[in-house]
Amino acid sequence: MSNADQPPQAMMMLSMVSPGETVEVIRIGEGRRLRKRLADLGLTAGLQVRVVQNCFAGPLILAVKQDCRLAIGRGMAHKIQVCPYKTHSDKG
Repeated sequence: MSNADQPPQAMMMLSMVSPGETVEVIRIGEGRRLRKRLADLGLTAGLQVRVVQNCFAGPLILAVKQDCRLAIGRGMAHKIQVCPYKTHSDKG
């Protein structure tokens, strides 16, 4: 099934994701410098990340690629669109 055939998924900003949730990065907002900075850190569209810490004040801590942790500011997190990550068992 292609992406066009899949039902729309609930998109939200990364800054709104609760700790412990796993999401997929869909789009990184405006700003070429922001996209480059996040890409340099390994955060690109299509990447699966788990929110480790989101206290709604201060930086978000993300688990990226199982053994890496990444801290990003709220401003950056608010410009990153994500959707809930579907495991293989959820897709079928």
